[in-house]
Parts: sequence; structure tokens; C-alpha cells
Amino acid sequence: MDPFTIFGLAKTLLSAGPTLIKTVGGMFGDSASETAVRMANKIEQIDKSIAPFEVKQKHVVNELNKLSPQELERMGKVQVELAKIEAERQARQLEHEETIFESGQQTIRAGDKSSHWFVALTRPLLALISACSASYYVISNPKPDMVIAGFLIGLAATYMGSRYKEKTMGIAS
Repeated sequence: MDPFTIFGLAKTLLSAGPTLIKTVGGMFGDSASETAVRMANKIEQIDKSIAPFEVKQKHVVNELNKLSPQELERMGKVQVELAKIEAERQARQLEHEETIFESGQQTIRAGDKSSHWFVALTRPLLALISACSASYYVISNPKPDMVIAGFLIGLAATYMGSRYKEKTMGIAS
């Protein structure tokens, strides 16, 4: 295996952790399981250190370089399966976040369409109060603090859709 592949394998193994490595290694038969258990035990020892991730990764690379080509091939199969598991986990996480966002949006829309006048006017009035207080703060102070001004204008900006714009641009946290 080339050094980049080994480096990527080390990163994947460190990220996955020893338990997952042992579990996935068991899916490929006895020889792969033995190799995976040995590497998982070494990763567990390396992971206990307080060293930064990059230093741990170098130690794992050194351990991987000690393996035979057959063992490296087995670990490559384990890496592919670990990558599939990680991709599936990330897809589920994204799906969860989208569900939460959609639920919040439905709640907001339902409040805006409410037949009760107080519920329907609450968000627009909060946005108006927010915009007015931010404007008053910026105009009345000779040296306004922009953090405070940003906090004050936040509700109005959210109501006017700035969070939607941030999300479509991919810069929302």
C-alpha cells in the first residue's frame, strides 16, 4: 500500500475506535478478525495517550507499516466497511437535522396562519420591536457596540429570512 492509503487507513481506524474495528473485522472471517483485534488493541493503547490526533495518527501509521501485505489488505476491507458505516451515520444525522428544521418551520407557519389575532401577530411584533430597539440603540449612542446591535436586530433579521439565506449559502451554524 502506498503511504497515502496507509495514512487514510490510520485516520479511519482512529476515528472509528477499537470496538467498531473489532466488530467490523469479525465480518470478514477469522484471519481478518485476528488482524482487526490486534490493530484495535494497539489503537486502544495509542488512543489512551494525551497526545494530539496527528501524533496518534503517526503511531498508528507506524503500526500499520509493521503489518504484512495480506494483513494490510484485510485492514483495507475493514476500512471500506468503516467508511460505509460513517457515511450512513452522517446521512442519518443530516436527516435528523432536516426533520428538526422542518418541524420548526411548520410550527412557525402554523403560528403565522393562526386564527387567533394574538398568536398571528406575536412574531411580526417581536420583529418590529427588535428592529426599533436596534435602530434606537445605534442612532442614540455615539459609539454603539455592534455585538449589542447585532443581538438587538437578531429577531427582526430572523423574521425577515436572513437565517434562510444563510442556510441556502451554507454558512449557517
